[in-house]
Amino acid sequence: MLTIPGKIPIRIHPFFWVLAGIIGWLSSQSVLGTFLWVFIITYSVLIHEFGHALTALVFGQEAEISLVAMGGLTQRRGRELKFWQDFLVVFNGPLAGLLLFFIALQINTYLLSEQSSIVLRYIVQVTIYVNLFWSIVNLLPVQPLDGGRLLSICLEGFFGLTGLKIALFLSMLISVCVGVFFFVFSNVLIGAFFLLLTYESYQNWRRSLPLSSSDRNEELQQLLKDAEKDLKLGHRDDAWVKLSELRKVSEEGMIYVSATQYMAALLAAEQRYKEAYDLILPNQKNLDPEHLHLLHQLSFRNKDWETAINLGNRIYRSYPGYDTALINAYCYAMKREVDPSIGWLQCAIRDGLPNVNVVLHRSEFDSIRQDPRFQELFRKSSQD
Repeated sequence: MLTIPGKIPIRIHPFFWVLAGIIGWLSSQSVLGTFLWVFIITYSVLIHEFGHALTALVFGQEAEISLVAMGGLTQRRGRELKFWQDFLVVFNGPLAGLLLFFIALQINTYLLSEQSSIVLRYIVQVTIYVNLFWSIVNLLPVQPLDGGRLLSICLEGFFGLTGLKIALFLSMLISVCVGVFFFVFSNVLIGAFFLLLTYESYQNWRRSLPLSSSDRNEELQQLLKDAEKDLKLGHRDDAWVKLSELRKVSEEGMIYVSATQYMAALLAAEQRYKEAYDLILPNQKNLDPEHLHLLHQLSFRNKDWETAINLGNRIYRSYPGYDTALINAYCYAMKREVDPSIGWLQCAIRDGLPNVNVVLHRSEFDSIRQDPRFQELFRKSSQD
């Protein structure tokens, strides 16, 4: 990775050169043309990112630029900006690109009237094309392009958190339409790029649905971080007090869910399974994977077989593992349903279940132990 120090540090990742080279080769079909395209793309992206970074510096923030595989990224640190300041920081990137487009347009007009070199005219003409095309595309209201961020800033400024969710939803719809448009006109690379952005927008939109106004509260965010620090240090009582306060103040949203997850885990560690289950169950739709597994285990321990089975089906589709399969096998056995119990047992064994023979002796399987299919599975495990 190439690093250029300075007031605005610049980092250029190797994959930036790779992607720029691919674009250059596809556009020129020549070695010289590829190098020229890489040169043009590099300074065009840098000028765009300097539009963001210099504006951030004016408003008292620190900034650094990274050129990565998918383009440029300006990372900012420092004080929180007002909405109109944030808007200008984002908008001045495309504005810098459009300014470069108009400068190149004027230079091209001059070169046409002079006996200038072919290479110089080629550089200027490609600069015109690249900056006009990218500025237009980048202003489309699609996340994480600048147009999507501008739409998000505007809607959030007017409608708060609801505006952010609307912006993400619109980003998803527009992105898929633009992707299909480019595929129809045989531009597969850009079409694939926008379909990738569609998936990213969809994921961001889904994650935004449970958010509440309390999730934007910096004091509550800091309190959650302090509670997580207490948990890492083993200060469970201190963490419990902070987590209880978070649940009381937030009442909803992801901070509330996070606090609930941690409290349920603390209760489960103390073998207070019923309390942990009652606490975490209402939040099952918003749990992270780790605590979804916890809920699966708690539902089994509390003999809620149907809930455990439904959770196990849901978890196994995304995160297959022998522990999930085994709990489902237990649950079906407790319901005296032989076929699904044995099916899940076979899944657990296939996924690497240790001590199979010990597991098959568990009392959970007593209700199906005499079934010939279970006996066959037991016989095979004994032979192994």
